[in-house]
Amino acid sequence: MLSAAILLLFLTYTTADFAGHGRAPHSESAPSYINHDESSVYDYVIVGGGVAGLVLAARLSEDPKTTVALFEAGPDPQGNADISTPFLAGALQGSQFSWNFTSTPQPTLDGAAPDLAQGHCFGGGSAINVMAYCRGASSVFDEWAEISGIEGLRWDNLVNDFRMSTHLEIPPQDPPYEFVIDKAVYDDGNVSVSQERQLVKFEPFFLESFKDDPTNPAKIVDLTSGKTGIGLQVGGPHAIESSNGTRSYALTAYGFQVAGRPNVHLNHGTWVRKINFKGKTAESVTYVKSADGSEHTVQGKEIIVSAGAINTPKLLMLSGVGPEEHLKELKIPVVQNSPEVGTNLADHHSAVVMVEVPDEIVSSVQLQTNKVLAASVQAEYQANGTGPLSTPGSSSFIAERVPDDVLEGFKKAGINVDFHLNLPKDRAHVLHQYASAPFQPDPQNLNVVSAFVALIQPEATGYMRLNSSDYRVNPLIFSNYFGSEGDMAVFTYAYKRLLSKMRSQPIKQVVLSEVYPGTNTTSDEDIKKAIDNSARSFHHPAGSVSLGKALDSSFRLKGLQGIRVIDSSAVPVLPTCHLQASVYALAEFAAKMLKSEKY
Repeated sequence: MLSAAILLLFLTYTTADFAGHGRAPHSESAPSYINHDESSVYDYVIVGGGVAGLVLAARLSEDPKTTVALFEAGPDPQGNADISTPFLAGALQGSQFSWNFTSTPQPTLDGAAPDLAQGHCFGGGSAINVMAYCRGASSVFDEWAEISGIEGLRWDNLVNDFRMSTHLEIPPQDPPYEFVIDKAVYDDGNVSVSQERQLVKFEPFFLESFKDDPTNPAKIVDLTSGKTGIGLQVGGPHAIESSNGTRSYALTAYGFQVAGRPNVHLNHGTWVRKINFKGKTAESVTYVKSADGSEHTVQGKEIIVSAGAINTPKLLMLSGVGPEEHLKELKIPVVQNSPEVGTNLADHHSAVVMVEVPDEIVSSVQLQTNKVLAASVQAEYQANGTGPLSTPGSSSFIAERVPDDVLEGFKKAGINVDFHLNLPKDRAHVLHQYASAPFQPDPQNLNVVSAFVALIQPEATGYMRLNSSDYRVNPLIFSNYFGSEGDMAVFTYAYKRLLSKMRSQPIKQVVLSEVYPGTNTTSDEDIKKAIDNSARSFHHPAGSVSLGKALDSSFRLKGLQGIRVIDSSAVPVLPTCHLQASVYALAEFAAKMLKSEKY
């Protein structure tokens, strides 16, 4: 996901500037969202209109006898060109469409406090991310099954839910680059995922630097097939409608399905501040309308919390479910002492190398400074749904495992890397990617590209706590970047490797200068400073109300009735690449489970 620092570079391209698009996919079938009837008792009340919430609302309401009300605190982004135009994703953090969370100052980063923006609208993270679609190593999902006791989460079973959630689009003529894709792991599902028509001009040089590595060469693979979590994923796929070059996300893919269904009501601008319990049973939610500040309560036979890895534990704690001592400190009446709520918070942490590139490589800086180019790419996009604006500005990435001999070298030096050494062999440790935009401030109007590397199987996890009993106050997020000595050693190795690739012969053809951290950054001390100063979230937080810890094998909070958690916070182990595909599949599986149950 792109950095909030990019926001200023995109603000000139507002919805008004691209009024010619109005290209939210299938906008002609967009529902007129209906306010619920507060006198009703719904079968399901869903808190959160992101990926999981919208999948659940659409699937559960397929039975006309099942009533569903969904509440989303953020706005309805339907028809907004900043949402639907892939290249404009960077404008969305810091906007009305994001929760602008920030980590507490991190001791491992010398006090730096990276941002952790999350989706705040119908569609959630899928509305503001850069649309990468990846599933990663199958052993992760087998571990989900072992931790949770749910056999349906094992890869050989869950792959059917991955299929159900997506359909694959390959351009009519095969793209002019080498790629691998297994069509058998897709079906006629809701989310459109597509290969790029062509690569960004920077891309072949970036990929070549890893393919030509003499000691650890990368191989082109399909990281969505379940066969491996290691290698080059080239040209996508991304959650983009190939036919018109627009974002395919949870609102268009699932939310629009509920149009005309009288048994389901989607409500935006409705911030749920509390879940109400009778004894140990959840019975209703209380929410505030953003339009007028009025407070309302609605009842549900089942309350499903799908508010994401930060807002889900926050709401549970505000409602009296969480670590008892913490709740008592804030004078919140304790409904259930649940020490695991808010713990096990994992993310894909990353750091940046930024380089200046030639003018023929289109970047966000160019689209701000070169009005002729901006008009040209806008005209192409309006006419055909093609060109730079139809892409996220980066199509490929490399998932890489640190060689065992390197890890053994760390062990000999007294660094405990047993966790990383013992991970299943299909799992990568780190992921290298780039974006056609500045991830560090002050690019001085240079045409820049930002490469970054992320730790995708962290050993250390963080936690979050309330900062106040006031629901309007952001929580405290202790994200624990590179929080074990093994994590820091693996990541430092990977950052040095990225630096070496960005300075290598294959890529020198399209690198004019190294803007950050600068070619004089060579010592271990300077490299640590470069990591500290550019460390950022990949915006994939998960695990804070985890299956097998806070949740039982039915997604219920242990010790409570009438309440489940189904979203990224339930994920017990991070996948080895971008998160959204896994959340779609998890929600599809959970919807089947709920539909098979009877009250």
